[in-house]
Amino acid sequence: MTFQDYVDRTIAAVQAHKGDSILVGHSMGGAIIRQAAGVVPDRIRAVVSLAALLPARGATMLGFVEGFDPDYVAQIVWASDHRTARLSRVGVSRFLCSGCPDSLVESVLPLLKPEPVTPYETPLFSQDSNALRYYIECLHDRIVPLGLQRTMHADVPADRVYALDSGHAPFLSTPDELALVLQKIAARS
Repeated sequence: MTFQDYVDRTIAAVQAHKGDSILVGHSMGGAIIRQAAGVVPDRIRAVVSLAALLPARGATMLGFVEGFDPDYVAQIVWASDHRTARLSRVGVSRFLCSGCPDSLVESVLPLLKPEPVTPYETPLFSQDSNALRYYIECLHDRIVPLGLQRTMHADVPADRVYALDSGHAPFLSTPDELALVLQKIAARS
């Protein structure tokens, strides 16, 4: 699957929805929704980047690897051809589901599949959108560390920044707090 495949699916979902949309992109999804919002700007009210990777114009998401926690990078399991990768069981527990009970980690594991590497290697050229831009920081994120999050949303300014006392996946560890922030964003947009 290519980066453009993800963008096309996002655009299709926006076009199938009646009315304007608020797009929420987590991690790699942040770059995807920015690209989609530039293609259908008249259909997007807001773009919400959640612990998201936001490469500069012409850069790739792979360029952020230097800013990742080396312990996290060590938990990436590569396919023999290096074209897909997945997070090890330990990596899921320590980095993706940090702060989650073991039972939740066990329920998440079967849902995770190897991800293609190609989207991370693709130079991004997102178009401008008039949509409101929000960034939600995850203060204890060990996949996209807080310093990296702040560098990215300083380079790609947000209209407003929120912070959650969570790791990389607040929809798993702090879903109620995330829902409150998303409700605030929806009310502002």
